[in-house]
Amino acid sequence: DDSAVRKALDSLAAEGYAEAELDQIGDMDGAPDDEPHLSAYQGALEGEVSIITFDEPI
Repeated sequence: DDSAVRKALDSLAAEGYAEAELDQIGDMDGAPDDEPHLSAYQGALEGEVSIITFDEPI
C-alpha cells in the first residue's frame, strides 16, 4: 500500500517542494530517543503525516 508515500509527497508538494527523495520507509519497533524523530513519531501515532527534512546542498 503506497497511501502513506502518496500522503507524504502530497504534503511536501503543498509546502512548495518540487521534488522529494524518500530515504527510509518502513515499520518502526518503538519510539525513537531523539528529536526531531520523536516528535514526528508522536505525530504519526496521532494520524498526522510526519516528515523530517534536512537541508543539504544541491
